[in-house]
Amino acid sequence: MKTVVQAFLSLTFAATVFAHHSAAMFDGSKLVILKGSMLSITILNPHSWVSIDAKINGIGKSERWDIEATSSSQLAAIGVRSDTLKAGDKVTVGIRPLRDGRHAGSMVFLITPDGVVHGAQLSDLGLEPAALKP
Repeated sequence: MKTVVQAFLSLTFAATVFAHHSAAMFDGSKLVILKGSMLSITILNPHSWVSIDAKINGIGKSERWDIEATSSSQLAAIGVRSDTLKAGDKVTVGIRPLRDGRHAGSMVFLITPDGVVHGAQLSDLGLEPAALKP
């Protein structure tokens, strides 16, 4: 009986972990390019957050976007630390948007004011770095 209970608890815990890391809320078929200004970056585990005031493709009305990023250690591995960006910095961020249309998404890449790309390789996405510089 003890083995059955342990197996049940293990499976229950595993399901919870996988549910937490689900990306179902994001539309993986879309890539939205946001150009704007940093509001804040909050580096936490398991997910960090980037908030920007931006326009889609640099066109239209500027609005707040809240973007889920990865863990602090993974951000550090791609060169993003708490001192990499500050409020007011011009940035370009590529995201997989929320399916429900709210102004949020999952970060794919971030381009800092100096033109450095952090995250996915733009060439893998069919994008030209020069056109995306903030």
